Amino acid sequence: MTAVVWANILLAIPFLAAFIAVPLWWTFKRPPAGPDHSEARAYLRARTAFAEALTRRTTRAQAAAAAHGRAA
Repeated sequence: MTAVVWANILLAIPFLAAFIAVPLWWTFKRPPAGPDHSEARAYLRARTAFAEALTRRTTRAQAAAAAHGRAA
């Protein structure tokens, strides 16, 4: 092989190493994180608590009406 071929190989090695190493470095520097569902869970807890409060309120109102002999 001629000197030009060897020079080409020697110059290609750092570029190939960079093409492989830089994305790996980015991946290990910032690994993919899973989605954060904490706000969604808080929303669902609040929504469920509100619905349960309305159910308790309706049940109490119906019980009070039945105790007084009225239909709700």
